[in-house]
Amino acid sequence: MGMKDKFQDQGEQYQQQGRERAQEGREKAGQRSSQQRERGRQDIDEVQDDMDDRLNQDYDR
Repeated sequence: MGMKDKFQDQGEQYQQQGRERAQEGREKAGQRSSQQRERGRQDIDEVQDDMDDRLNQDYDR
């Protein structure tokens, strides 16, 4: 029975490691997602600023 317990403990250990790695992956994916959203907002802000500048230039003429 000692061998059975040894392998069962090892299986549980692998399961725990798998859960931890999966959680780390989710956290990294969440960080990447938020960074992409942030960059997207910056791009939108830049486009809006460019459009505002062009509009102002048209009215200044």
